[in-house]
Amino acid sequence: AGCLKDFCFTHLSDHRQELANQLDDIEVHRDLFRQALNEQTTDPQTHPLMKEIDQWEQDSINKIHETVKEVRQVLFQHTLRHTNQLEEKLNLLTNQIRACREEDDIIEIDLSRWHNELIQLNEQLIKPQNIIIQYDSTPLVNKIHVDISSSKVHTIDEPIKSNEDKTTKNSFSYVHNKETSTKSNGKIIQLSKALSWLLRHAVIKEGLQFQYDGYVFVKDVLKHPTFANKYTIEDVHQCVGTNEKKRFALKTDRVTGQ
Repeated sequence: AGCLKDFCFTHLSDHRQELANQLDDIEVHRDLFRQALNEQTTDPQTHPLMKEIDQWEQDSINKIHETVKEVRQVLFQHTLRHTNQLEEKLNLLTNQIRACREEDDIIEIDLSRWHNELIQLNEQLIKPQNIIIQYDSTPLVNKIHVDISSSKVHTIDEPIKSNEDKTTKNSFSYVHNKETSTKSNGKIIQLSKALSWLLRHAVIKEGLQFQYDGYVFVKDVLKHPTFANKYTIEDVHQCVGTNEKKRFALKTDRVTGQ
């Protein structure tokens, strides 16, 4: 019962054992997804898209700070030159006033002229005529928004389409294979099931960064809450070497040698 094909009595037991193993896989996947779902429900900030928004925020702040630094430097250089020019004009005016007092030759026209010059110098100090702040029409930071498309949202009434027929490139090169082994360590079997699920559903968990060639570092996988303090790199090597379904493959990174 429950089988899609007919089997002879000799192979029936093996087939039922294979079905039982597949059911174990589904239960492991279910438990891991429940864990991820609970974590995201408890702390929505852990959602990968939240991480993307945080990165946009930081990038925007960095752009603004860099622009502010540049314009301040330019303004400082020009205001320094401008104040030096005002200093020269003020010294010239001071000499004229001092000479007038020493000679005791006060002329009303000179007083009016000096008064107007001081007013002009003060205005140029507060608001230089040759220095203005301009704003570009192109925004420095692009505005972001969340686009919710109903056509892309899965509903409960819709069946979840399987991606089992697609090859997923990752650090363990997931590949379907019907070969099974009856001699596998329980810990390694559990690790194999957990790795298989995680690498196919890593999109729902942050912290798993795939490289340019679709691979991910073993050390990054072991940092995941599912594996932290439970497995070692040696366990992963053993899992790859003895995995009954040949799901994974190790690869040495050409840059880091890891």
